[in-house]
Amino acid sequence: MRQCGLPFKPAMLSDPASSPQSESPPQYQVRLGTSADASALDAWLQAAAPLPVPVARARRLVLDGLLAQSGQGACLLVDTGSGGFAACLPVALHPSLAFGGLTACATEWWVDAAAMGTPAGYLEACLDTLADWCRAHGIRHILLAPALAADMSSGPTGFVRHASGLWHRSLSPAPKALG
Repeated sequence: MRQCGLPFKPAMLSDPASSPQSESPPQYQVRLGTSADASALDAWLQAAAPLPVPVARARRLVLDGLLAQSGQGACLLVDTGSGGFAACLPVALHPSLAFGGLTACATEWWVDAAAMGTPAGYLEACLDTLADWCRAHGIRHILLAPALAADMSSGPTGFVRHASGLWHRSLSPAPKALG
């Protein structure tokens, strides 16, 4: 779990009315979604991007598989402190002969336009958390659809263009500790 933003600490002033308080930056937390998040995530997605019933059911089934963390992938959530979501990055695991193992592939990125903060900052935080998760699970490659980084001039940090047209980040596995 990665926490982003600075914690709010009120200033200890002798006279609080004499000086204005500065606003704290928006706080959010990037975390892996679990099955307990399914209905809240479904309601958030339906409010943010309503779909016809059959397509919404299909989206819910895919997300249920990712939220169950059953080996199909993961779902990274940008959780605001107020109990809502600001963004969601569903990631599917795909075997690849070209990369010699599993790859984590993200092709969708859902952002709440009304949420505080910058969507690019949310994406970078999700990608950092995803990299940590991949290293811990022995996944050495992350692939992103080109549209996910369309508003970034040089792509996400650590990613390069692959011959396939996808953004690619190569990871080294996390060291294992025995005992």
